[in-house]
Amino acid sequence: MKRTLLLIVVSLLSVNGFAQTRRAARAVTAPTLNAKTTTQTLPIRRVILYSNGVAYIERRGTVTGHAEIDLSFKQSQVDDVLKSMVVLDLGQGRIGAVSYNSSAPPAARLADIPFSVEPGTQNENQGGLAGVLTQLQGAHVLVATANRTASGSILTVEERKSQIDANKPPAITHALVIASEGGELMSFDLADVRSVKLVDEGARRDVGEFANATASARRRDAKTIVVTSDGSGAREMLVSYTIAAPIWKTTYRVVLDSQGKPFFQGWAIVDNVSEEDWTSVSLALVSGSPVSFIQPIQKPFYRYRPIVPMPDDLKLEPQSYEPGEGGGNSGGVGGAAKDKNETVTVTNGPAARPAPSQRQLYQLPMNGRRDNNFANLTPGSSLGFSGGATTLSDAITRPDSGVEAAATGSEVGDLFEYRIEQPVTVPRDRSALIPILQTRMDGERVSIYNEANRRDRPMGGMLLKNTSPLTLEDGAMTVIDGDAYAGEALMERLKPAEQRLISFALDLGTLVNARAKEDREPTFLVRVVNGVFQAHYYQTSEKTYTLVNQTDKPRVVYIEHPVHQDWELTSNTPKPDGKSARYYRFRVPLGPHEKIDLPVKERRALMDAYALQNFSRQDLELFISRRYIDATTRDLLEKIIDLKSRMAATEARIQVIDKEVTEISEDQQRLRDNIKALTATAEAKQLITRYVSKADTQETRLDQLNKEKRTAQEERVRLQGELEALIRGLNIDRTLTQ
Repeated sequence: MKRTLLLIVVSLLSVNGFAQTRRAARAVTAPTLNAKTTTQTLPIRRVILYSNGVAYIERRGTVTGHAEIDLSFKQSQVDDVLKSMVVLDLGQGRIGAVSYNSSAPPAARLADIPFSVEPGTQNENQGGLAGVLTQLQGAHVLVATANRTASGSILTVEERKSQIDANKPPAITHALVIASEGGELMSFDLADVRSVKLVDEGARRDVGEFANATASARRRDAKTIVVTSDGSGAREMLVSYTIAAPIWKTTYRVVLDSQGKPFFQGWAIVDNVSEEDWTSVSLALVSGSPVSFIQPIQKPFYRYRPIVPMPDDLKLEPQSYEPGEGGGNSGGVGGAAKDKNETVTVTNGPAARPAPSQRQLYQLPMNGRRDNNFANLTPGSSLGFSGGATTLSDAITRPDSGVEAAATGSEVGDLFEYRIEQPVTVPRDRSALIPILQTRMDGERVSIYNEANRRDRPMGGMLLKNTSPLTLEDGAMTVIDGDAYAGEALMERLKPAEQRLISFALDLGTLVNARAKEDREPTFLVRVVNGVFQAHYYQTSEKTYTLVNQTDKPRVVYIEHPVHQDWELTSNTPKPDGKSARYYRFRVPLGPHEKIDLPVKERRALMDAYALQNFSRQDLELFISRRYIDATTRDLLEKIIDLKSRMAATEARIQVIDKEVTEISEDQQRLRDNIKALTATAEAKQLITRYVSKADTQETRLDQLNKEKRTAQEERVRLQGELEALIRGLNIDRTLTQ
């Protein structure tokens, strides 16, 4: 009984406080206290799904008077909504504030409330109604029991213990003590209390805020945005925004006739994962990659501000200022100041187009259902039509097949939009398959060989050209050849008039063998540039594809040959039928049981370089053997070799001189050391005289060696100059004949 009473009281307090809090927030936008406020709805009328995972939602509806529109979102959607929301009143109304419940963390919001209530109590210890009233000490309340009613301020909640059974713990009860305005103290056993009404506005507000904060903590993924509009009479209102949504997907069906000509169907798959049904909405699908991002703007942010202490000797004195020149009021500010209570009026834009009329609900084709269940088509089965049995490939291309393209397309900047012609209904947490294209396209049945994928056989496929005005998005493709399932493929985006090779099965009727070899062609050009002799030649790479048709029917095979950087096809290679970023494509028709060789030869220009400063006799003999040079050039190169030989001899002579000078210097140092060590004897004087005589002879030799070194150095400089002049003057640009 006591716990039931507690739940009832707390619930009433929570609802009452939350309602008052919400009314206080709405009062900000209400023009008068007497304005009639009604909560109205705006149904979803338009949905645009983008291939980058964003959905544009447009709500339209009729509102009257002072309208409040409650929009519920998941917590993860609110940032996108706040960033993109547009609100228009298309009548004579005026848009008010757009409000939403606080995004501060529940713990932070609860910390600002002056009391706390646990979600559960144990052993009645400071819990339940006693725990709540204890924290409301001083609040004015109205207490009601079965026998009496009294009002007053809460003084305390008394805890009482009674020992009835010595073998059991004492029973604990609580009594509420209040003081009336007349000074009377009254006590109420909480077990007898039926209700406690909070009279103080502040206490009711605190309880309501606490209930609201705890509810937000419990419903962490729920968010309500309230849009208000004030006006009179009925008028149209529009709210639009973008939210994250699953990308829409495309799938295709291709039926090949006996000639290999494709009949094409395109379907779009859309998913409604929202909390609301899409009922008769105008649906559009946009392909492309517009920039979209998430910015956490719903969460309150605080900027750090430094704390500046007050000066200890703060001293303020009256200040006087000199008058300005010219006699006028030089201190005034031009322009009239705006009144702080000035009202800013938002003018409504032009009236938008009216909401789509309630047309007949669009029925998805095939089996007439609007869910994810679709009719199963059995390959090879015949469908009954008037006039006899008809094959699947014929039936699907008939005008009365029952499948009609439901979309029209147009360019939207760099994007492409599919507009679904009929209203679409997709219940929440359901998906729909919608036809967007049905037409016969240009194409033929072909085989595609790529050695990197498979070395022995090509893949069976087709060459498809988009003859529709629509840009076809990436998607899976199912191919039906005649009356049978032929395979599946993945198709990349295909623009109008663009063609694409598509493979869906292995071609077991064609064999391909590829053989490769590399070679070097003779030098075709020699030239001298900046003292470097260049010999230009081509490196070649040839790959021969041998194709064998093992069937009695003609075939067309496309050979994909890799495009190599810096390589080019030779003139004797067949011209490719087309080229992609990575492959040349050669078209090879094959008759029944025919064998054909397709040689693909490439070449790239390379160069051997020889620095003439380092030119040698071996290099000259190589040039002569390869016939790089004529007789005149040979004589010039001979002079270069001769100058280099003479320079080498001069350099060797300088090294010999330097070696002899070093030896003499070392010997003279030894003589000086010996002279210092001799004593003043007759034998010592003889040795000193001998050492001095030898040193004199060595000095004469050093003078001679220095002269020879200077002469050799001058000769080396002269020869170096002649060599550089000869190299600079050497001009060769010769094309060699093969």
